[in-house]
Amino acid sequence: MHRNVISRSLLWQWTAFFISLCLALPSWADEVHLQNGDRLTGTILKMEERVLTLQTDYGGEVKIDWGKVESLKSDGPLKILVPGKSHDALRDFLYGAQALREARELGPESPVPLADITAINLEPLRLTGTVTVGGNSTSGNSSTKAFNSAARLTIQAYRQRLLLEGKYNYGQAGELVTARNSLASVKHNYFLSKQIFIESFGMLEKDTLQNLQLRSTIGSGLGYQFYESARTTLSLSLGLAHVSEHLTNSPNTQTPSGRWSLRWEHAVWPDRVKVFHRHEGFYDVNAGNAFRINADQGVRITVYKNLFFNVEYDLRLNTQPAPGREKIDESLIFGVGYEFK
Repeated sequence: MHRNVISRSLLWQWTAFFISLCLALPSWADEVHLQNGDRLTGTILKMEERVLTLQTDYGGEVKIDWGKVESLKSDGPLKILVPGKSHDALRDFLYGAQALREARELGPESPVPLADITAINLEPLRLTGTVTVGGNSTSGNSSTKAFNSAARLTIQAYRQRLLLEGKYNYGQAGELVTARNSLASVKHNYFLSKQIFIESFGMLEKDTLQNLQLRSTIGSGLGYQFYESARTTLSLSLGLAHVSEHLTNSPNTQTPSGRWSLRWEHAVWPDRVKVFHRHEGFYDVNAGNAFRINADQGVRITVYKNLFFNVEYDLRLNTQPAPGREKIDESLIFGVGYEFK
């Protein structure tokens, strides 16, 4: 009995000793040494646009000028971007003529000089977007049908961003078709800096009720990303375009055009309620100096996880429509959708 008591006492003493020893040992953390002699510890998140981001327990995310860094050491491998061919067509397109490597320590003695490193721990290829469908059908004293759908996808990696959009609307009252139009567009943004980007774009449009057999638009311009966060996105671009328009009841036209574009989204209630406004405008020089605007605005309300309810008002303006057609088309759309995150 006495021996059991002594054994248990020794066991508890050794257990307490090992726990104290473990607590006394320093926790592993990444280290950043600055040129002025300071040493910062934490977790290295990334380096982009010559700014190193360090996650710390004492100050949250700390931003450090890359030019002030003397050396750094990481507990895990860092993915660094350095000059050189990757010999991978997709990677070269997304990251430019640079190569990805791994390293745990960087500094004056490392094979790669700090000045040659353009980024650390870049985010991988990201896909975001929404798919929305809506419509209605009535019979009896009234007979109507309506269907609309829209898909918007954004593919992003480092300095590249690809925006894809497709829309289709159809409406019928009795035997009369009241709406039938479609749109497909692609935009490519190459970021010269975190805010400034070069945009190239192409768009195809059809509208039976506007006597528009096909309108094709290609062009390019310069854009500015004011905000790009989980809560707010705002960008504006300006440029020039070439427009080719085929109508069913008038001669075909081709014209240079000035073009502007605005994209804005804001989460009024994060992960719950989001408002948005998107529009593109054109000034067609050789088509009666026509102004054309396509604008979509509305609200998305999350119902469950990635599923949402969508209320949207679409406006299309053409100051020089086909003969006998109205200048303005409006649509109020209710639908449900799925958001890719």
